[in-house]
Formats: sequence, structure tokens, C-alpha cells
Amino acid sequence: MYRSYFLKNGFWSKKGNNSDNTTEKVFIKHDQFVGPIYATITNVNRKGVKLVVNRKQYFFNNFDKLDAFFEHLNTQQGEFKKILKRLQVKNNLATLDLDH
Repeated sequence: MYRSYFLKNGFWSKKGNNSDNTTEKVFIKHDQFVGPIYATITNVNRKGVKLVVNRKQYFFNNFDKLDAFFEHLNTQQGEFKKILKRLQVKNNLATLDLDH
């Protein structure tokens, strides 16, 4: 179930995930604002997904909490985009020659 979830959300499957003898499946996504996101599906001791984002580890065994986490990342990105756009407009206005 997690595999299809990650593939639908733009993650890439790590080479070797398709073999049956692997106990963990790794999926990777690179976001332009967050950076790399690593998702590891574990089936050994704790069934669920371990995420590594910004060098911090998170564990989810519930799709609702996983969705909420990604939604939180997207809202943070939205605020960051607004700040970048505001800075870009400020810099463009500063370069205008308004003396004429």
C-alpha cells in the first residue's frame, strides 16, 4: 500500500526494491525547497514508514498522519515561496531607474 502511495506522490523507487529478499523498500524524492526526502518501508519489527527529511527521522504507521505531515511540508514551502517572491520583487524595484 505504501509503495503505490509514494509512487503516486512523485517518489522514485531505489534500485533493487523489486527483489523479494529485501526487508526494506526505499523511495526517494528531491524537493526544490525541502531537499531530499527518503522514505523507507519497514516490515520487520515495526510495520510502517520511516521518513528522513532535513536530517530528521520520522516514523508513521498511519496514512492520515503521513498525509498531514506532507501537507505541513507543502504549507511551509508555500510561505517560503512567498518570501522569495517578495525579495525578488524588492530587488527588481531597487534596480529601476525612476529619475526620468
